[in-house]
Amino acid sequence: MFSEGDLAEIKLQFETQGFIHLRGVIPADVVARVRMAFDEAAGERLRLPRERQSNDGAVPFYDIPNVLDVDPVFVDLVDLPTLFPVLLQVVGTDIQLNHTTARLFYPGPTFTAPWHSDIPHVLGVSQNNSVNFFVKAHLFFEDLTPDQGCLAFIPGSHRYPPGYPRPVIRDMERCSAVVKTVPRAGDAILFNTHVLHMATDNSSPHVRKSLIYAYSHYWVKQYDNAVPADLERYATTPQRKQLFGVDIEGVPYFNRRLDRVEPIPLFSTFSSAARKVIRRALQKM
Repeated sequence: MFSEGDLAEIKLQFETQGFIHLRGVIPADVVARVRMAFDEAAGERLRLPRERQSNDGAVPFYDIPNVLDVDPVFVDLVDLPTLFPVLLQVVGTDIQLNHTTARLFYPGPTFTAPWHSDIPHVLGVSQNNSVNFFVKAHLFFEDLTPDQGCLAFIPGSHRYPPGYPRPVIRDMERCSAVVKTVPRAGDAILFNTHVLHMATDNSSPHVRKSLIYAYSHYWVKQYDNAVPADLERYATTPQRKQLFGVDIEGVPYFNRRLDRVEPIPLFSTFSSAARKVIRRALQKM
């Protein structure tokens, strides 16, 4: 889908702006499959407003747990051919899936902090000089309206020096320093998780549905929800094995690269990742 020139321009925008809005990168047939599987998994959680109520009052959002185990289409999105070349450009060939979220954001005020970084307290990494340390891909399978909890960014803010004060913006719609994205079905928004961003209020009557796939480097610890339970079914290529954190015996974490793949013995293919699945199963008991 993207030429070498396109990828170079995308990488330049990502490094300078801290985010990029990719339009129409999820094929229509995949969008349809995702919409059906997502709504089926959400089930009663889509009913409003009763399902928003808890003992503590209104619940602003709900995350479908372990979405990779819900339907094969959610695994297919991990390295979608129309999107994965961009992820390789902005993260690097040591890319690994870090965590997944399937989110329903109910009508109401935003639940995110204004103009925040997702990783302000990470130690050992100079975040304003590490544009590819942690990347999130928000994937959309329904059109959003401008008042439906869209993402907003302050371009270039991932380059702010440490200790830079968080801005106070009183009128986001009129502020020239802010870019609000309004995605359509099939769009993806990729951003450096250190760029200042927020979800705006969902003042529409509709739930905002989205999938969030976060990527980092192979040496960064994964969440359990980044590894499907049925690895034998899904970790069938060197690319999938790396994305799901399957170790290669004798290859250090820092040396793992998609462009340096060696043949993987069957036993070592699943040993380390199987331990992750077993650990997750024990946590549910």
